[in-house]
Amino acid sequence: MPNQLRGLAAAALFLAVVLADCQSIPAVASLVPVAGPLATVTVRGGECVNGPCGGTTVIERDGRVHQTAPTAAELGRLRDDVLTALDAAVKTADFDVIRARPFTGECPVAFDGQEFIYEFGAPGGKERIATCETEIDPNHPLFVAITAALAAVQPS
Repeated sequence: MPNQLRGLAAAALFLAVVLADCQSIPAVASLVPVAGPLATVTVRGGECVNGPCGGTTVIERDGRVHQTAPTAAELGRLRDDVLTALDAAVKTADFDVIRARPFTGECPVAFDGQEFIYEFGAPGGKERIATCETEIDPNHPLFVAITAALAAVQPS
């Protein structure tokens, strides 16, 4: 019986996500609480004056943007429209389709370049996309939204 209940719960969740994606009942999306940041972007590699370059920037669900590495720093906030666009892109992204295009070249960190590692707080949990593992389409709505969000940070 527990397997049947899990199956019913999974079917109900699937139906809720499909209906939310169709926007036929917008309130369904709020039934699935998502914890943690909306997005995290880690850059690693490259050469800086004092050694390897890199850093981590976090976009919180309330629009706060901060850096956690190499040092902690408040960077600012996102306007509501930019935050809403990023949130919608994360909620509607098909991460399996994005990851279906493997990166086949040599990772740029091998020759003084950089790798970008994106982590998104999606409704199904944390989704990770790394540029040395996945060939990223910069025109995909998710990467358009994250690029726009990082460019639109307004100092607090």
